[in-house]
Amino acid sequence: MSLAKKIFLFAAIGVLGAVLGYMMAGPIAARSFTVLYSLDRKQNDRTIVDLIDGADKYVYFAIYEFTKENIADALVRAKMRGLDVVGIMDAGQSQNAAQAHIVQKLEGAGIPVEFQRHEKGIMHIKMLVTDKAYALGSYNWTEAATMLNDEVLEIGTAEPLREEYLDIARKIFSDNR
Repeated sequence: MSLAKKIFLFAAIGVLGAVLGYMMAGPIAARSFTVLYSLDRKQNDRTIVDLIDGADKYVYFAIYEFTKENIADALVRAKMRGLDVVGIMDAGQSQNAAQAHIVQKLEGAGIPVEFQRHEKGIMHIKMLVTDKAYALGSYNWTEAATMLNDEVLEIGTAEPLREEYLDIARKIFSDNR
């Protein structure tokens, strides 16, 4: 085989490998996250519970509105399993009776719940980060958000994104102190 044919064959194999690698990366990358639309299944809360129940080391959350008992119960279970569970909520929203009940439940279980302290603006993030996954989107942890509202919730396991959201959670907690 001539040198030109060898070079062509080598290049063709390289291009084919690159194309196959690109084609295979799509399905693999797609499996690293899922986007849920609330009204398709009306169970975004159960997805959050599953993420909390699947955590092994920690669960950090930042949430604007939080009234779902099943999510609060999952956080308490995580704390009872010995996980580091910490949250931050919007100071104004935490004053309503339904949310105050959730705060009391969490704090009663030994879960530190902070309230945003910056002078302007609100703590409007809706995020959960565990040692295995992340969840974020427009979805507040309420019955209306679960059953009635148009909401999106992205669930992911891609390590670079999970680390980015973990850094944001740590920044929020640090800045709030």
